[in-house]
Amino acid sequence: MKKATKSFETNSSWYGSEPEIPQSAITETFDTEILICGAGVVGMSGAIFAGKRGAKTLIIEKGEKVGLIKTYMGAINTKAQKALGDKARIDKEEIIEELVNYSTKYTEDLKIYGDYKRSKYLGTNKVDEKLVRLWADESGATFDELADELSEYGIKHVCEYDIGHGHHGVFKTFPIQTKLVAPFRKGGLLATQHAGVYVLEKFFFKKAKSYGVKFMFNTTLVKVVKERNKVVGAIAKKKDGKFIRINATKGVLIGTGGYVGNDEWLERLNPEAVSVSTLRQNQKGNTGDGIKVGIWAGGEKDKYPSAMLFDRGPIKPGGRSGAPIKYGQTFDAFFFGSQPFMKVNMEGKRYTNEYVPYDVVLYPLQDQKNGVACIIWDANYWKHVKAFHTVGCSRMLPSKSKPKTYEGMGFLANYAFLMLHRFRGKLKKSNTIEGLAKKLMLPPEELKATVERYNQMAELGEDKDFGRPGNTLFPIKKPPYYGITNAGWMMTTMDGLRINTNIQVVDKNGNAIEGLYAAGDVAGGFFGDNLYPELCVGIAAGKTTTFTRHAILHMTGSI
Repeated sequence: MKKATKSFETNSSWYGSEPEIPQSAITETFDTEILICGAGVVGMSGAIFAGKRGAKTLIIEKGEKVGLIKTYMGAINTKAQKALGDKARIDKEEIIEELVNYSTKYTEDLKIYGDYKRSKYLGTNKVDEKLVRLWADESGATFDELADELSEYGIKHVCEYDIGHGHHGVFKTFPIQTKLVAPFRKGGLLATQHAGVYVLEKFFFKKAKSYGVKFMFNTTLVKVVKERNKVVGAIAKKKDGKFIRINATKGVLIGTGGYVGNDEWLERLNPEAVSVSTLRQNQKGNTGDGIKVGIWAGGEKDKYPSAMLFDRGPIKPGGRSGAPIKYGQTFDAFFFGSQPFMKVNMEGKRYTNEYVPYDVVLYPLQDQKNGVACIIWDANYWKHVKAFHTVGCSRMLPSKSKPKTYEGMGFLANYAFLMLHRFRGKLKKSNTIEGLAKKLMLPPEELKATVERYNQMAELGEDKDFGRPGNTLFPIKKPPYYGITNAGWMMTTMDGLRINTNIQVVDKNGNAIEGLYAAGDVAGGFFGDNLYPELCVGIAAGKTTTFTRHAILHMTGSI
């Protein structure tokens, strides 16, 4: 398969020209102090932070309701972590180094569950370290404040510290995941099984409304309004096509997400991520609106493409990755794909070390037939899952953390997911390796030879082909055998507008555009080179919330 070519487009054609909206087209004018564009994590956390400080705040949202607020939130030095002492202790400089240099890393001498030795370290350093340090310095206070604000609803602030062996291959895991757990009586089953997913939104909204924050749904940001080099408001478009102007005396915060829902931009700006993806999260509203508005205002976009890819994009045998990428929901993803079972290309051969993070196992697929891999496991799979002990949203084992975090899918929920994918014709099962190969459209003799070699290396405790830690190799010997064709699940893009440490959008010379701020996936600088360090669980939502708070503090003169 031909490797995708990186594209760092600067031609104005990809983001278009700023529309001219005559004054006569404005049907209404509204006055506020803070305008936040987007009612996702930025909008809802920003509403609380601004409301608490007495700022008159208005949220406009393109969709008809509040966006999803995930419970995977990464922070350090929260009260919940400090209460646990050494169980959740994190070396600030170590995690900053990890985030700044996250890339393909490998070692020649590793005791996976014992002493950690890093003999070779390759890092890209294509991010703004000052932004990483801002998250490290302020994330604790950010989530402590948010937790205090929501505590009246019975929401508890807890820390997920059960990180198993502490490493995933040569990649270290960090207990940064902080959670806001909704009570069972107020959230139902989802509040316990997923600790608040699809539940937290109503509490954020309720708290924001208590502070007098106003919301306008079905209202799309069109452009910002500038006087000299200062942004003083914005023009938005209502569902009925009418334009409104919103004056904002303290600032405009853009939080409209990335461009995962924009096919043209994805193929043009992020070809590598597209080339190894078969599925994307259904965020059709995230089409890059805020990015182009920021550019029209004088801002600049990140040079390097960046996307959040998880290895959970199932496809029927014979399928291929690449454009057009199918839209899907949570139940369309193959969560089991992040378990480090043996993975082979369409020639039935292993192509990489499987015991690596989600994205690291995906990008080599650019050089493989159809851009996909087949995951192979046997009847002993749950025993192997227990030994893998993955973390974050790939966690299968119920967490042992106390207070409870309710993390971990568990056997029954995972089994239900497996049966769902069998019903859909994607997951295959056979009593022989050759039979499985035929169902997966792989060459039977080649897959059989690969499995036999894999089993031999597992018995020896040494991966002679790709250097995978020997004690993470488990033989594939007990029928029935299972397999599925899989590639990337694109969650979002993360290359957005360049910002400074006050979360202000900056121009090509690095000068702040007064009155204009950007946080979340619409802003860049934090992740680079299409890699997302998911072993720092919740880091994306963590930096988004932290930067939102900092922007509000700056707008209100609190810092």
